[in-house]
Amino acid sequence: MNNAMSTGQTVAVSADQQSVCCRGTNDVFGHPAVYLKFAEQTTVQCYYCGCRYKLASTNDERSQEAG
Repeated sequence: MNNAMSTGQTVAVSADQQSVCCRGTNDVFGHPAVYLKFAEQTTVQCYYCGCRYKLASTNDERSQEAG
C-alpha cells in the first residue's frame, strides 16, 4: 500500500492495484489510516488530507521500467 509524502500531492500507483492506504504525511502528524478503493475510477482522493492517488496506465509503467 502507498503512503503519500505530503498533503495535496498526486501519487501514481500500479495499474493493477484495487485500493491504496493513506496515512497522511510520513511523520507523527499524519492521520488515521484510510483505505481508498478505485472501483470504476482511475483516481481517488483522501478525505482527510487531500492526497490524490492515480492508477498508472500500462504505457506509464512500461516507460518507468525502461528508464
